[in-house]
Amino acid sequence: MLRLEDTDSLLIEIGTLIDGFNKKIKENNEIVRDLKTKKVLCKKQVWEYLAELLKADVAAYNKALSDLDTEIKALKDKMEQLKKDATAKKKEANELNKQIVNTEATIDSINVLLDNSGFEGFHLRAKDGVANTYEVIRPDGTVAEKLSEGERNFIAFLYYYHLVKGSLNSEAVKDKIVVIDDPVSSMDSGALFIVSALVREMIEVCYNNTDYRSHKVDGDYIKQIFILTHNVYFHKEITHHQAKRYHSVSFYMIRKIENISSVKLCVRQSQRVPTEQENYNPIQNSYAALWDEYKELKTANTVKNVIRHILEYYFIQICGYEGNDLHKIVLEQNKLLFVDEVEGQKPNYDRYNLASSMLTYMNDGPAVISDGFNYIDDGSDVEQCKKVFELIFTAMHQEQHYKMMMGIED
Repeated sequence: MLRLEDTDSLLIEIGTLIDGFNKKIKENNEIVRDLKTKKVLCKKQVWEYLAELLKADVAAYNKALSDLDTEIKALKDKMEQLKKDATAKKKEANELNKQIVNTEATIDSINVLLDNSGFEGFHLRAKDGVANTYEVIRPDGTVAEKLSEGERNFIAFLYYYHLVKGSLNSEAVKDKIVVIDDPVSSMDSGALFIVSALVREMIEVCYNNTDYRSHKVDGDYIKQIFILTHNVYFHKEITHHQAKRYHSVSFYMIRKIENISSVKLCVRQSQRVPTEQENYNPIQNSYAALWDEYKELKTANTVKNVIRHILEYYFIQICGYEGNDLHKIVLEQNKLLFVDEVEGQKPNYDRYNLASSMLTYMNDGPAVISDGFNYIDDGSDVEQCKKVFELIFTAMHQEQHYKMMMGIED
């Protein structure tokens, strides 16, 4: 006998499933309608879940980081204390050094310097019974009771020089800024020579400490040096070759007008590189001034006149050549320097004739009238005149002197 199964329970179950699906569809639709807010909420919940999941790991990391910070602080405190201790020890060492190092080393060094320089006016000696004190002794062994102003200045400078140089183990003598104000007042030529040599030494020490075009050279104890002087001879002795050190050396001219001082930096447009500037030495002798004038002249007549003065002064007055000997060495023994030979053409004697006219004109006085045969005032190019002038120095094997006066570096 067949019986129909009751479907009420199935219908209820199906209805429950449908309600569940409808609820999820509704929730999904709500999420879609408010997608932007739900995304933010989702990210927040994900991070909260991860934070909860990694809570123990994060706590361990923070603790390790805190321990490292504590250790770093302790090391920094220890380092600062060590620095303070080191500074205190250096000060203590300097004080002890002052107690155990007397004037003996300085006296011996000054006496050696005086002997090596041939200076015989006096020498120094430690004073008996008085610590760290010296006395000035004359050549006959007597103590100098009265010193001239020049001698006092000389001794003061020698002491200052050794004070600046000092002991390399002393913190107080490193990285010094040195100021020297006219140290040669009332000195004789012997003392001035020694002072000039020592000042040049200090300049070189300072130059070796210069950061030149990002190239650092380790030096000794002078970081910067200022030298002031009214003495032209002393200025010449200490400034030789310094003008070319444009990146580390500067010249200043100090003038006082109506009781007001002004300071002028001595720079000009470079004669070799027109786009750059260069130092120039405001104090020159007449010979150096001739070379400066020669570099700037643009007309053949004036260039030749300056060339004549330079050749006369250097080769005849300084080197001691006779005019005829000079002509023979340049134009006979070194003729090929001045003659241009081109294959298939006649030799070009323009430079040879110009050199001959220069040397001939060199022996003429300023009032002599040229006959136009050996020398034509306006018949030459300036650059050709300067080239022939350079070749004359080459023929005389004086290229280095030419380069020095022209400021040309090898």
